[in-house]
Amino acid sequence: MQWVIDLLIVQGLLGAFDVFWHHEWQERLPTRANAKLEQKIHGARELFYAVVFLGLAWCAWHGWYAWLLAAVIALEVALTAWDFVEEDRSRRLRPSERVTHLILSINGGAYLALLFPHWLVWRAQPTALAGADFGWQSWLLSLMGVGVFVWGLRDLWSGLHTPKQPAAAETEDMPCAY
Repeated sequence: MQWVIDLLIVQGLLGAFDVFWHHEWQERLPTRANAKLEQKIHGARELFYAVVFLGLAWCAWHGWYAWLLAAVIALEVALTAWDFVEEDRSRRLRPSERVTHLILSINGGAYLALLFPHWLVWRAQPTALAGADFGWQSWLLSLMGVGVFVWGLRDLWSGLHTPKQPAAAETEDMPCAY
């Protein structure tokens, strides 16, 4: 399980980089009318990541809880796929953002592949949230979980409350500046 935790931390750090550098600094997505749907998808996905970060930091998901965890992860993966399609529809991604998304996808697949054997054991056990403790890594994942939860609410809010009209300099098919 240690590798799963390590890769989740990498996922959180890479995701934070993507959000702050690409979404906030370079693209300013929360202020763009053509990013409303993308922001809603980001917000929902971040809320699912909060469950994963907090849940795996401190718990082993036994029995029916294993199925609940699988559902949360499956929904997050579906939202990620939808996000890829929406990003391609609404804006041109910078090369650094595409590469970051590739690395996030590879890392996400690795953590899921390493989690799967644990999940197989967990689903066969009596239903319970068993305690787990990975020391400082549990605390770091908890901090990430709280951060991504707050950010998810913020992204949902911006997706629901962004002005409907694009700013004068914004167009739907504006090429990105490298």
